[in-house]
Amino acid sequence: MGFELRQDTRKWFKDIEKDYSTLFDIYYVCLMPGFIKRRRNTEIKSDSVDEITRYFPDAFRSRGKLLVGLLIDTELSRLGIDLQERTSVYSRISELVITTPPYLSDTGVKLMNQYAHGGFDVLCERMDERPRSLETFIRKYYRLIQDLKEDSQNY
Repeated sequence: MGFELRQDTRKWFKDIEKDYSTLFDIYYVCLMPGFIKRRRNTEIKSDSVDEITRYFPDAFRSRGKLLVGLLIDTELSRLGIDLQERTSVYSRISELVITTPPYLSDTGVKLMNQYAHGGFDVLCERMDERPRSLETFIRKYYRLIQDLKEDSQNY
């Protein structure tokens, strides 16, 4: 199982997709709002997505473990698992993490995809229109992330 982008995500980003070096950049842009809001979308069907990669590409390769950590932190928080509950923490981590790249089990990749799908939903809901230029999108995205962090307790 690999990292997936919804087909409607690619349509939404079509005017600026060429400005990114990989499709994983767009995945990451969707993933962060999903993590901040702890929002997943579990309703996306497999025929509505395209697999973009099975591993963290390029610049994300060295940051893959950080993304895995963010997934674990977000998921433990969403489930209300206190870090002092070692058995529960260990159990959830062992379901999500493996020792080889991409360091996520199929369950972990599926969960990360759900957060990316949920983050895309947040982008669509909170932005007035789809991005037409990278410069404008980056400014709006930065403001959105700041607003989401202010609204969320853990960020």
